[in-house]
Amino acid sequence: MDSKKIGRWLTLAANIGVIAGLVLVAVQINQNTEIMKAQIANDYYLADMALELAMMGEDPAHSWDKAVFEPDDLTTKDAVILDRYFNYGFVQIHRLQEMDEMGMAPEGWQKRVNYLRWHLGNEVGRRWWEKVRNDYSTEFSALVDKTLADDNFASNRELLDALMRPIESSRK
Repeated sequence: MDSKKIGRWLTLAANIGVIAGLVLVAVQINQNTEIMKAQIANDYYLADMALELAMMGEDPAHSWDKAVFEPDDLTTKDAVILDRYFNYGFVQIHRLQEMDEMGMAPEGWQKRVNYLRWHLGNEVGRRWWEKVRNDYSTEFSALVDKTLADDNFASNRELLDALMRPIESSRK
């Protein structure tokens, strides 16, 4: 075979290799860009969640206990704390939703909406949801409504009451 022909074929193969390498670099840059976008979005949600926690203060359980057992005795401070507590659950769900849409989290964030049953499982939580539900998309509000449809908004109290008294044993 002629050495010029071999040289041309080698040059062609080298050029194809360079082009393939450039395509792979472009793909990697695109992947890194998508990962960076997801990281920035995730950092936003984590900062929002940290702010919610800070605004709840050192003893949000006290206000939450009042929401469950003494909802008529809430103070304005309790209301602020509970607003942040309820919102915290929604921020968590929206974080998962965003990460899922970016392809950076497992699918199934909709299943986590069930978690909101705990956040809103009391009369105060129900009132909060009724006030803010229009701040969310129609689809998201419908999903939350469907999740809460069979909840009597006393589930927090029922669970906590069960912890306070012994369960009757059927082994007598």
